[in-house]
Amino acid sequence: MLTTGIILCYLLGLSLLWLISRKFTVLEMVGYSFLLGIGAESVFLFLLDIVGVRYSAGVLIGVNIGAIAALLAANYKNLLQLKTDFPLPDFSLGKINYAALFLFAIMAYLFYAITVKNLFWIPTEHDSISSFDKLGRIMALEGKLRISLFDYNLEGAGGIYPPLYHSSFAYVYIFGAESPKIITTLFFLSLLTTFYSLLKNYAGSTAAALFTFILMVTPELFSHAALSLGNLPTTAYVGAASLLLFTWLEKRDEKAFWLSAALMACVIWIRSDTIVFIAAALLLMALDFWFTKDWKKTLIYGAFAVSPFVIWNLYMKLKLHAVQGNKFDLGMGYNSERFDLVWGYVKAFLLGGQKGNVDGGQLYGLVFILFLLALFINVAMMYKNGWKETLKDKLNVLVFFFVSFALYFLVFYLIDVKVQRAPISSLMESSFKRGLFFFIPVVLFYAATNRSSLWLFEKIERFRTGKE
Repeated sequence: MLTTGIILCYLLGLSLLWLISRKFTVLEMVGYSFLLGIGAESVFLFLLDIVGVRYSAGVLIGVNIGAIAALLAANYKNLLQLKTDFPLPDFSLGKINYAALFLFAIMAYLFYAITVKNLFWIPTEHDSISSFDKLGRIMALEGKLRISLFDYNLEGAGGIYPPLYHSSFAYVYIFGAESPKIITTLFFLSLLTTFYSLLKNYAGSTAAALFTFILMVTPELFSHAALSLGNLPTTAYVGAASLLLFTWLEKRDEKAFWLSAALMACVIWIRSDTIVFIAAALLLMALDFWFTKDWKKTLIYGAFAVSPFVIWNLYMKLKLHAVQGNKFDLGMGYNSERFDLVWGYVKAFLLGGQKGNVDGGQLYGLVFILFLLALFINVAMMYKNGWKETLKDKLNVLVFFFVSFALYFLVFYLIDVKVQRAPISSLMESSFKRGLFFFIPVVLFYAATNRSSLWLFEKIERFRTGKE
């Protein structure tokens, strides 16, 4: 039954993907189908709870088959052209990119190894046992989202989180899973395939394979590929949605716009603190509107990005009878001690230094250093290319990163440690540390696609292919 559930999830996501466009590669279909599919499954569970229908495998099979059939029927004329989009590959030994193939082989082995570890161990993490796994199990047993744990305040901290992540656990439990951690593996696969596919369109297969490898082996992120926590799944959504947004703004690729809007809705449907990325994305869309006057696209994107946040907060108030308490000390102002502490951890994470009980280099390796190095080189090139040309080089990416990171920093700077019942150092070494995952695809994308990097990879490609 579990296999049936996963296949239905992929088919649902693929049907939604084809509704946007049929022009996707196989890797893109693998990555985006799951992200869209499991997001849609969580919406189904939410709507079934609203109308009072109890969850069961039979109900979900029926809902999925009905939705897939409706989507395919609505899109059947477009789908008739699918066969023209998949010509037979032109295979030649001389055209094989052996450097990329070597990296793919290493990544395949590492993916296999971490998947075995992931599927062998049941959930043991505190946040999962006290919230996400517990919520998913009880949802599957009681057949609803508003479970009995809320009557006794036993839902845990994750009970007021938007439902996508623990609904994905409930989904596989409904289909008979003994452990929900197949979800972790599928999210990790989606993160890698979508990142590679998007980066390849800018920098070629060699650079895309290299930076996907760097993404994969980021120490702290790789360890989470064997854990049942929500940070890696959130990274998959933030990475895909933001990189697609950059693609839309730069290349005006229509399918990138709609796919980014849909995935950005999932970004806020999985965690509330991802509001910082919604704010950065809406700022980019507002700036785009300033120049293009395309108000329809701006409004559509804003509606996709904001509506899940509004809907979930209404649900919490009206059905869960819970609200997200005031976790911030907005009257703090400038506190030099708090600022120095938080900034000290930020420097350690970004530059690889030591602070408290963490060593940023052991956690994130070269990820942020590569980003800062690329940024430094581009600024240094200002004297050659001129400041206007330098500023235009992936400016959307830089605005998105610095705005979202500044807001994320502000969240932890203003957090009320009395409400959180934890010292700020502990929050920085746990929550902030894991939250930095969300920025990794963005900074690696910039490191690979800025002007200087593209020049370097063009030289490498010419050397590899023997072209002058």
